[in-house]
Amino acid sequence: MRDIDRIAQTGRWRGVAAGEKLLFSIGCMGLSLAFHGVAAQGVLLATVLSVTFAGARVRVGEFIGAARVPALFILVGTLAQAVSLSTGPSYLALAPPEALAAAGFAALRSATCVSALLFLALTTPLTAILHFLQRLGLNRDISDIALVMFRIIWLALDCLQSGQRSLAGRLGDVGARRRIRSGGLLLAALLPRVLDRAGRLDRGLAARGYDGQLVFLSTEAAARPQRLGAIAAGLVLAGLVCGVLL
Repeated sequence: MRDIDRIAQTGRWRGVAAGEKLLFSIGCMGLSLAFHGVAAQGVLLATVLSVTFAGARVRVGEFIGAARVPALFILVGTLAQAVSLSTGPSYLALAPPEALAAAGFAALRSATCVSALLFLALTTPLTAILHFLQRLGLNRDISDIALVMFRIIWLALDCLQSGQRSLAGRLGDVGARRRIRSGGLLLAALLPRVLDRAGRLDRGLAARGYDGQLVFLSTEAAARPQRLGAIAAGLVLAGLVCGVLL
């Protein structure tokens, strides 16, 4: 999670308007859900990956690292659809060809949608997305709660990693029994430490004149109608190509 945020904060398209990247990502996911042909899904997947690697210059290794968990989920789900229970000696048997084809198509569509979502995650920080949604009319209380929860997650991870380093330095991870006991002590102390850090964060906001609204400086450019129109036209063209391939 930290690596994804780091890539989004330091990437080539950090300054590109969040609305433009949202339009491309959501548009590709919508087209993927709208078309049912394997060739159409392949075209959309190739488009998303081309924009991610060639346009945003996201490294292949970084993309693979971010996609490991959803890829494993897709793989497990596909394997579960590819087999069926049997009363024979093996208890498991391959599903009928129609079921195998459906499982493969579901995996391809899932890969396309996940790739579009990862494009957005690897190029746009959460704060930029929330600022864009605020400009669209999202309630500020909802966005502030989301930002605070996002910060609390980082605090929890930071406390957990510092505790793990401390345990390793004191040989608390040597042996199975000691590792279990040390892990229990670490988890028991995690919540009080996170609450303490959160309290310090709240006091820091109050000392800086917090009035109920979180304000951040934005370095991204404003969305341009010309670019939005070009992205929409590209999505329409991709939709026409997918329709021809059906």
